[in-house]
Amino acid sequence: MKQTFLILWILSLLTSCSGQNDQLPAPSGKYLTGVSYIALTDSSRKELFDNDLKSNRVLTIKVWYPADEKTHDELYLENPEILITNFGFTDIYRTLKTSSSRDVPVSSNEHSYPVLIYSHGWGEHFSQNTILMEELASHGYIVFSIAHHFECKFSAYPDGRIIILNPNSNRFNQFMKEQSNPEALAIFGKMAKTSDDDQRADIFTETNNIMPVLMKESPAYWAGDITFFLSELEKINSSDAIFKGKLDLSGIGVLGMSMGGIATNEVCISDNRVKAGVNIDGAIYGSAVNEKIKTPYLFLNSQRYLGYGNLFTSRVVNDSYSVTVRNSDHYNFTDYALFPIRNLSQIGTIDPEIPIRLMNSLTILFFDKYLMKSGNGDLELSCKKFDVEYVTNKKE
Repeated sequence: MKQTFLILWILSLLTSCSGQNDQLPAPSGKYLTGVSYIALTDSSRKELFDNDLKSNRVLTIKVWYPADEKTHDELYLENPEILITNFGFTDIYRTLKTSSSRDVPVSSNEHSYPVLIYSHGWGEHFSQNTILMEELASHGYIVFSIAHHFECKFSAYPDGRIIILNPNSNRFNQFMKEQSNPEALAIFGKMAKTSDDDQRADIFTETNNIMPVLMKESPAYWAGDITFFLSELEKINSSDAIFKGKLDLSGIGVLGMSMGGIATNEVCISDNRVKAGVNIDGAIYGSAVNEKIKTPYLFLNSQRYLGYGNLFTSRVVNDSYSVTVRNSDHYNFTDYALFPIRNLSQIGTIDPEIPIRLMNSLTILFFDKYLMKSGNGDLELSCKKFDVEYVTNKKE
């Protein structure tokens, strides 16, 4: 037994030294991938996390895109030491590499590429789904991931400066107070105890009412970030050093995870510039409780929403799909599933690679169908390879 343990220990050391574990999975598309950063100021809106409301809202955006050139593999994190110290990232994040090269030209293979806008989860960061972002870019999409400042762990400016969560703002403390409310803690337990869609809808409404800042105001604020960014795309397409002339603004999609998924609901209810949306484990909080989503829409859900497919698709007036992955949990749909951080919870018993593979394939199939108008893939057929609940409501 001791000899077997010694052999396994030596093998683990060799694997660690070889660097085999410090690289994200390579994307599967035909393009190499580039990555860049943008910073913008919305002079029409105030920063709600400024207690004095004197500063304007600033966004930092990380972009992945199709490329023809490879220089080096960009690190997953900018300034990883700060983030390892403050936010529980493990030592592997010091050297964790992506497949993308910094600031290389957009691929010349096509005149322009469809645009996707991504929103992270509350308290997370704009790199949390880099595996998915690189996969989409490798298949011909330009993906802008917005950092919703002061509700994300951190963000990076183009010059490398880091901005981190500010727990001292009045608004942040409102969030903490709402989430520690015993009623809020109890309400999530109700979800698993009912199979009635009317009761489920009531639970979402009740959650909105118990946590109005977090579940209603914040998604609307994030949707404002996305709407502002949509209005900036023309400028980026006309003058940006990397993206000039490369954005196909006739085909814009949005996607988000958790709170980002709720913000995606909001945008697909209110902004007709968006042609399709994907909500990853964000359910129907916020305005979607009472209003209908107007674009083709895909809900990708963890085990907690098993049985909710008909309720979700009923909130959409266009083609809609709900795919729920059994034995998964919330963070199975992030890079943390493969590269955990310290004290991570909400990871299911499923093989962690399965939700990542399914998310990658379904997101591409969906956006190919509704943005590129060239997709021949069958979402249901793709789902049959996995243990999922599949519900669709096609309007054709």
